[in-house]
Amino acid sequence: MTGGRAFWPLLVVHAILVQVVSYAIRPALSYAVLELGYGSAWVAVVAAMFALPPLILAVATGRLVDRVGERPSMVIGGVALTAASAVAFAGSTRLPLLITATGLLGIGIVFSMVAEQSAVAGRARGRGMDAAFGGYTFITSLGQGLGPLLLLIPPVPGGNAPPLAPIAAVCGLASLVTLAVSFGFGSQAAPVPGVRGRWPARRLLALPGMYRALLVGALILASIDVTLAYLPALAHGRGIAPAWVTAMLAARSLTQMVSRIYLRHLVRLLGRRRLTVVACALSALTLCGLTLPVPVAVLIALTAVYGFAAGVCQPITMGWVTQLAPSGTRGTVLSLRIAGNRLAQTLIPALGGAAATAGGVSGVLMMTGATLGLAAWSAGAIPDSET
Repeated sequence: MTGGRAFWPLLVVHAILVQVVSYAIRPALSYAVLELGYGSAWVAVVAAMFALPPLILAVATGRLVDRVGERPSMVIGGVALTAASAVAFAGSTRLPLLITATGLLGIGIVFSMVAEQSAVAGRARGRGMDAAFGGYTFITSLGQGLGPLLLLIPPVPGGNAPPLAPIAAVCGLASLVTLAVSFGFGSQAAPVPGVRGRWPARRLLALPGMYRALLVGALILASIDVTLAYLPALAHGRGIAPAWVTAMLAARSLTQMVSRIYLRHLVRLLGRRRLTVVACALSALTLCGLTLPVPVAVLIALTAVYGFAAGVCQPITMGWVTQLAPSGTRGTVLSLRIAGNRLAQTLIPALGGAAATAGGVSGVLMMTGATLGLAAWSAGAIPDSET
């Protein structure tokens, strides 16, 4: 891994651009599918194609990082992101190419993020895992906020959606920069004395506390996706103007970033276990609170508290699974975490659809809040010490 002063500047550029590409081109691809006249079922196919690569390639990606270091994985990720942008640019009017671009995007994201998280974990050994991952997730949050700005590009005459071709072109340039930056990271993993053989994924999942650590992160991330999808529906049903939805989402994003800046201080104040349990419980309560007939100002306050609490959980669970990883398996464990996140992002919204049929948007939010209650229980297994 790259050392000295170069590490964090390189990581900042890499992590921000990876998230910019993901958060710009993913919705642009969905818009393109709809513009071609295909229904929501095909949008679901596109979404599934993004989630599929992490589920299939999780272990292989992690093994690669554990065996040869972060650079090869980052290079593969950069190549896949560049290819996804190129295919999207060339195939903006052809459904098979849109689906192909989404699959390439999923490949690029999983290879890039496993390598990034492994690099941060390796850099943070003995220096504060929670603080390091708090800084890393703050950086990714910036990229996630910048990416959607590309959707403001005006549509082509006669169109109603952001134009895919110029968005893909910008993302292609960002991907090339990401690829170039990838060569600044390490190309060999440090040898681990006394480690023999490989740890099968099922053996890693059976480690005490591992499945509970993965569960917390997956449920929190899935709840973030649910708020993105259902806050507009909640507002529409109550006659709330779209501008207030923007205010709610902005409040959530801002407090999420603030919590990551001050994560080290929060851990010192409450301890990792208590902080994570309280954060999960607050996330659950605030989501359930959104179902109440309250003024818009209260809804904004609830989403702000939710963002702060959810923002705490993600970096802590990254450090938690890294701490549980046996020597020489850090990349594999982090890739399993990403795979678990993608699985939850697929299953929870599907369950939400069933809940919406029974109880509308309120049913979805209550169901999601209940899953975060499960996350609060699961977080009780986290150790207070980072080492």
